[in-house]
Amino acid sequence: MAISTTSPLPRPPWLERFSARQWVLIDYAIAAFFSAGALMHLFVFPRFPSGAPFDVSRGLLAPFYLLATVPVAFRRHWPVITLILTGTAVAVTTVLGHSLAPAPLIALPLYSVTLTHPRRQSIVAVIVVESVLAMAVVVAWSIGHAQGDVTFNFFLAAATWFVADSISTRRRYLRGLNEQREERQRLEIEEARRAIVEERMAIARELHDVVAHSLSVIAIQSGVGRHVLDTQPDEARQALAAVESTSRAALEELRGVLGVLRRGDDDHVSTSPTPDLGDLDELVNRIRAAGVPVEVRVTGRVRALPQGLELTLYRIVQEALTNVVKHTASASTTVVLDYLSDEVLVEVRNEGTATARELSPVGAGSRAGTGHGIIGMTERARSFGGTLHTVSLDDGGFVVSARLRTKDVS
Repeated sequence: MAISTTSPLPRPPWLERFSARQWVLIDYAIAAFFSAGALMHLFVFPRFPSGAPFDVSRGLLAPFYLLATVPVAFRRHWPVITLILTGTAVAVTTVLGHSLAPAPLIALPLYSVTLTHPRRQSIVAVIVVESVLAMAVVVAWSIGHAQGDVTFNFFLAAATWFVADSISTRRRYLRGLNEQREERQRLEIEEARRAIVEERMAIARELHDVVAHSLSVIAIQSGVGRHVLDTQPDEARQALAAVESTSRAALEELRGVLGVLRRGDDDHVSTSPTPDLGDLDELVNRIRAAGVPVEVRVTGRVRALPQGLELTLYRIVQEALTNVVKHTASASTTVVLDYLSDEVLVEVRNEGTATARELSPVGAGSRAGTGHGIIGMTERARSFGGTLHTVSLDDGGFVVSARLRTKDVS
């Protein structure tokens, strides 16, 4: 029986467990509590300005008590309207000598406005509220109705805005951190996908180069062996031997590619060494065995190159010679490898023959290749900051030339 080792997720803070509907119900309860308390304070324990008639004062204060308390229930839906109604009612009751202090009625809608609006708008709101309350206090003092703590709401509004603005800033900060984390995760996923695509393209190029070259050579040698099997058995045996060696080499390279595909992070699968320029002679010999006269010329200061660069040069020559085997097998071909100061130039020139030009169903333009091979060669050259050009010759041949950088390769 499997035992789960995953630790349970921590519970959120107590206040964050409430749903939006529950918070609205809490606002309804707060509004009802303050409304009941205000009316009880008005009718059960009345305190009125000195000299004011009881009936007039009670009838005048009751609507403003309700106007200051009931809108609190709707502060989440209409925070600005609630603030206007509550602020007006608190200011009027302050002028009439009954500020409802210390009930924090002005704090609740002002808190909602500060959280739901940008800082500039919330600053304007608190300035307006403070101005109205200050005017109410001044008027109450001037007419002699300043009873109780008439300045309580004035300082309460400032403290409420400061607390709400701090909470809003912290929420924006945390939201920004979450957005940055999500953006990093998105970029990491895109980078992983890009790496997978690039790896697939690299594997596809390797498979294409190995299979296309080997099968082309095998097809030519098999055809030669079949034609001379009865008349020239020695040459047929040589063709079959070439088929065997080419097949073994292809299988070995395929095992290497498949080993990379099957290997996990902790696996140690033995793979064959990747080909480099040291294997160029063996490649040329296989092409010569297929009946293609190939000459190799190396110029410049020969030096060791990065493994990936040598593999790229090898594959470009291999693909170009594969096209020679496919289209102009009997034409002479020259491979030039020129070591420059910070570049290396490789050129495969196939002179072509009139027979090859006549056999081509689409003309000389098909010699350089237009399928996956030419795309793979171009991608390999670009990976080392180089360029690749193909030119079809009038005699049915073609030229493939690539110039790759050997320094500061990104």
